[in-house]
Parts: sequence; C-alpha cells; structure tokens
Amino acid sequence: MLCQICGNDKLVKFLDLGEHPACDFLLENQLPNEKRYRLDAHFCGTCGLMQLGHPLPPDVLFGENYHHIAALSASFLEHMKHLAEASAKRFALTDADLVVELGSNDGALLEAYKKFTPEVLGVDPSDIAEMAIKKGIPTLRKFFDAKVAADMVAEYGQAKLIASLNTFAHISQLDSFVTGVRELLTDDGVFISENHYLLDLIKELQYDFIYHEHSRYYSLRSLVYLFEKLGMEVFDVERLPTHSGSIRVFAGKKGAHPVSARVKDVLAEEDAAGLHKAETYVEFGKKVEAHKAAFTKMLSELKAAGHSIAGLTFPARAVTLLNYCGIGPETLSYITEGSPIKIGRYSPGTHIKCVDQNVLFGPEAPEYGVLLSWHIEKEIIPKFRAKGFKGKFIIPLPEPRVLN
Repeated sequence: MLCQICGNDKLVKFLDLGEHPACDFLLENQLPNEKRYRLDAHFCGTCGLMQLGHPLPPDVLFGENYHHIAALSASFLEHMKHLAEASAKRFALTDADLVVELGSNDGALLEAYKKFTPEVLGVDPSDIAEMAIKKGIPTLRKFFDAKVAADMVAEYGQAKLIASLNTFAHISQLDSFVTGVRELLTDDGVFISENHYLLDLIKELQYDFIYHEHSRYYSLRSLVYLFEKLGMEVFDVERLPTHSGSIRVFAGKKGAHPVSARVKDVLAEEDAAGLHKAETYVEFGKKVEAHKAAFTKMLSELKAAGHSIAGLTFPARAVTLLNYCGIGPETLSYITEGSPIKIGRYSPGTHIKCVDQNVLFGPEAPEYGVLLSWHIEKEIIPKFRAKGFKGKFIIPLPEPRVLN
C-alpha cells in the first residue's frame, strides 16, 4: 500500500475497525444484500497523511440515493453564508468572476455566492445535485478531475475562486483533482478547502469520523506537501469549530499570494502535539478500544435496568460508531430523523429503523436518546428541548456521558 500523497510504502497501520457498509440507508427488502468493506486506518510518517487502507470506488459512495443535504443544518448554512461573504470581500469578487464549488451538493454555498457574482457553477456526481439544478444553480453531475477541468475552462473560462467544503477528503484521483484545480484557477485565483482536521480527530478521539466516504484525513503538513508537489502553495489557514474541528486552507498558484504567518504557527502546533509521530496514532488506537468497552457497558446497563433508548439523528459518522460498537435494534429501538431521505429506511450495517423525529415530542418518547450528531449538541439539544423532548441525552464521544 502506498501513501496517497507522497507514495511512501512504509505506512503504519494503527486502527482496524472491522468491516463496515457504505453509508446507504436501506429499504427492508435491501437488507439481506447489503455489502460490507474493510475499514482500517494508516499513518504516513513522510508527509503526515492519515488514510484508509481500502478506499472504495467513488461510484459506490456518491451516486444515486446519496444521503447528505448540506442546508439541513442551520448552523452549517450560516457557516456557508459567512464564508461566501468573507471570501468575496477578501478576494474582491466582481460580477464577472466565476465561482466554482466542487462537491456542490444542494447548491447552498453557491446560492450564498450569488449575492456577489451571478457567475457560479457546481460540480457534483450525486443525485442531490438535482436539488441545486432545480433551484437554478448550474451544476455538472460529474466527478471532477483534470480532464473535466480542461472541458470547464474551454466552456466557462477560468475561476477566480474554487471551493471544496468537506469533499476534498472524498476524492479518489487526488493528483488529477489538484491538477484540475490549478488549471481551472485564474493566475490570482484561490482554492478554499475545508476538511475535518486531523489534529482535532486525534486529540478528541473522534474515531466515528473515520468512515468509507473519507479516504484521507489531513494535517496541514500533508496539504502543504500535496500542493507544493503539484505547483501550488498554501498561503493561509484557519481553524474552525465545524464538525468538532475543521481546517480551512487557502491555496493558489505558487507565488501568487503572500504566505500568512498562520501557516507556520499551525505547523508548529502540529509538531508540538506529536501529530507526525507514529506513537501518537498507536496510542489513539488503544483509546478507541477502551471507548468501545465503556460505551457498550453504559448502554447494556441501561437496557438491563429496563430503560428505553433511541438514537437521535443519523450523520454519516454514526455508521462507524454503531457498527464498530455492535449497537443494533436490540439496544436502540429506533433512530429519529428529520431528513425525508432517511425516514422509513434502515441504518447501514446495524439495520435500525429510522423514524420521524416527532416521536420524541409525544407520549411514546424514549427515556434516553443517544445523540449521534454529538458534534453539534449545542445546536440540537436546545431545539429538542424546546419541542418537548423530556428524556436524557447520551453524548457518546469523546467520553460517554449522560445529560439530564
């Protein structure tokens, strides 16, 4: 196995989570034919990348019946609006500038950019892209790479700004993708990527974020290495609270923008935290095993005492948490959801039925709810309380705890 960025063949395997399905919500008649795939994680000491050992083909993950809709989260919708406003001002977008989003989903970010330029274009292979198209956001239903980029330049011209929010870790042909970004950008253009940050994942034991959709987990060091290799340069970086810790990286063609001191500062922070040492990852793997034991013990004791428990919300990261910990319908009576794409279907691997979240606000509400979207507990808990949920919340990570 080779590192997906630098080609190093001496990777350190530090976590084996077993076999997991892709994040597809299934109808009852689909359950017997569900496929599972090996899920393990490896660390590269040369460039600092963490990656999956057995990444899945993109058409398995991002085709029809894709589950994620960006605009369903009010906090993330506000986050996207702020990004559009701040970047439009910083990089002086004009009406003539083209803004492209790679992995544009339902078009929510491009809708925000339309306040600053009418020239927007999305690229997304999933069926969720049809939602953007219906809203009037031009969208190419394709997997982006260097060839697609060349076709886009020929038809639409180059882009002043390209964004990729929480999709840059999904792509399979990484060098072709970055080469395409470089060729699609104007000489003074900027590529803005946001990814769940490896430092936060390791420090906060966020192992549920390791799932098949994400074949790579970036440190800033690994991104600097990647862009330099392909004729680009990281010139700024920001730490973000989204998804329990993300990193926003600004890159452009080499020499096009002055490099902020923040780049050096974040690299130093990574070194101080031991993020580029194999021992850090080996210790992380031991902590994951200990968490599984503590979490399953808590739930089994509650069930043995006769309490009712349900899962609350189902982000993609819950696939790893529930499957690795072996939590199924014998523990969680159901999982509540607000997304019509998931209601009436069954959770990947564990086959727990997803039901309308309104059940939480009536007489049949469970005594305990495992908040699977624990990373946005400050957004979700007040909403559920305001609507009438009187049960106790179980926050699964980084340490299992109960909130009355």
